[in-house]
Amino acid sequence: MHEHDFEWNDIYTGTAADYMEADAELLEIIETIHPGTALDIGCGSGGLVAAMAEKGWEVTGIDIAPKAVEAARKVLEARGLQASFAVANAAEWNPNQQFDLITNSFALPATEDEQSALFQTIRDSLKPGGTVLIKDFDAEMQKREEFSRFHCPTIEELAKAFEGYEVLRAEVKQTAHDHGHRGENDAAESTAALFWGRKV
Repeated sequence: MHEHDFEWNDIYTGTAADYMEADAELLEIIETIHPGTALDIGCGSGGLVAAMAEKGWEVTGIDIAPKAVEAARKVLEARGLQASFAVANAAEWNPNQQFDLITNSFALPATEDEQSALFQTIRDSLKPGGTVLIKDFDAEMQKREEFSRFHCPTIEELAKAFEGYEVLRAEVKQTAHDHGHRGENDAAESTAALFWGRKV
């Protein structure tokens, strides 16, 4: 267990009231991909899972926080949608199947070693021709106190983690997302690394 300023479970109530809209940019990208099987790692309260299920994807969502998964199940139930869920540490979990799309939206593990383990799981769990889509706070954010205990990757780190993949997009973006990391700089501009790659 790593020490943080908060526990992930503490930012959820376990109800549908936890619902957060999925990242609009990720949704725009997903719209260009033919629906198939998808894995959302760090699914939170199910915003992205619900959005993909509505578009015909067969989705599995995992999160380390039991209350997040509980909320996600209720969010999908309220919308008449279906998906599979599991409570799991993404850095240690093995899905034992392969997917057409694997997403991670502001939910990378805290440490560089855990992230490396997760990236290996993604590589192993992606079908040939499948795509990986990651968006999370970038290295510039680590200069802030509230992010100092987290490893925030650079675009170069993400590209290296998926070396050999066709890079469809790799850029740093402005974001209004906070995902529980509020601090004295919460009004300051935030940046995120966006990586979209295809396994060849």
